[in-house]
Amino acid sequence: MKVSVFTPSHNTRYLGSAYESLREQSFSDWEWIVLLNRTAPKWQPPEQDPRVKVRRAPAGVKGVGAFKRAACELAGGEILVELDHDDRLARGCLAHVVDAFSDPQVVLAYSDFAQINPDGSPNYDRFDQSYGWEYSRGSIDGRDYDRCRSLAPSPHNLGYIWYAPNHVRAFRRDAYEQVGGYSAELEYLDDQDLMARLYQAGEFRQIKRCLYFQRVHADNTQRQQRINEAIQEETVDKYQETIEDLALAWCERNGLRCLRLRTPIWIGDEEHERYEDHVIEPGDPKLPAEDDSVGLIQGYDILQRIPARAEFFNEAYRVLAHAGLILTQTPSTDGRAAFQDPSAVAYYNENSFMYLTEQELRPAIPTLQARFQVSFLHTYFASEAHAERNIAYVQANLLAIKDGPRQGGPLLC
Repeated sequence: MKVSVFTPSHNTRYLGSAYESLREQSFSDWEWIVLLNRTAPKWQPPEQDPRVKVRRAPAGVKGVGAFKRAACELAGGEILVELDHDDRLARGCLAHVVDAFSDPQVVLAYSDFAQINPDGSPNYDRFDQSYGWEYSRGSIDGRDYDRCRSLAPSPHNLGYIWYAPNHVRAFRRDAYEQVGGYSAELEYLDDQDLMARLYQAGEFRQIKRCLYFQRVHADNTQRQQRINEAIQEETVDKYQETIEDLALAWCERNGLRCLRLRTPIWIGDEEHERYEDHVIEPGDPKLPAEDDSVGLIQGYDILQRIPARAEFFNEAYRVLAHAGLILTQTPSTDGRAAFQDPSAVAYYNENSFMYLTEQELRPAIPTLQARFQVSFLHTYFASEAHAERNIAYVQANLLAIKDGPRQGGPLLC
């Protein structure tokens, strides 16, 4: 199984260090595609190595997504490995990556990582551990580093690329081509866009080893305020766009059911082929599923019609697997929608969900046994007409927290 490592670059400063990490790999059947942009200085490895192919990008290639796409088009391997131009691979990286792809169901593999300073020394800055990050200090390639443990490949964690998958990232070439590859139109979030499409094509494998060194320096893209702000905002937009499809794909691969709930008052639109439709009685919110057998519940325009709040969320929690999602959209008291609906018997806004997720507020619902974490929460107008009439909705996506891998974000319950 041949591996193609690809590295687009506009700055050759650290390419020698990247090459050194490749030369030290225990797995030797690799090629390295280095694609320089039009302004980057000339560069060659310090020694002749036929596995290294340095090319200059054509004039029409502009933007990060386009450069990565062009680099992958030059690759001939079955496995594509992304190596940023300022980073390094741990010595056993490629061997562990190849081993992960021995399972034919795996389309992408990723690992734990450590941070390094510009001079290659260990960097001990840490992400906020209240958001689920875990660190351990230990020897990697003969030196002590802070190993950051990547989070599991759940729909929620993947939906926000903040949590998973970080480097090293490797994917099957045929899966990459099947989903259309990197988008040449994207200046950033090219990775999140590609990961979302790959996740719908097959399984992601988390390699629980530190295989990548990520260099931290002043020129990192995420340290540029304007770009970072745009990245954070558009990451959330991409989450909203893809989370339901990610969850549906996860359910199908793991044999979990998907329920779409309606009430007798509001049956809704036509059937959805990927959901099982269920009409829920407001006074008896029982769900037709075994414990831990459901991965996704869609409940739009139902919460305001169910008076038994605790009983409903306890029941949803019972049937959901760990990291399963309940997606809700409900008329909000922040506008007129909640009160203008004559069928409403319960009322919600964003703060209402704090009583389901925050430990100090849970006693206000004494019979609540469910344990949820916020995946997404915001208030919106569905259309211009709704905005003109002040008809606001609250969207709350909640994660069932049981025994299983940590989900990224504050765990408040």
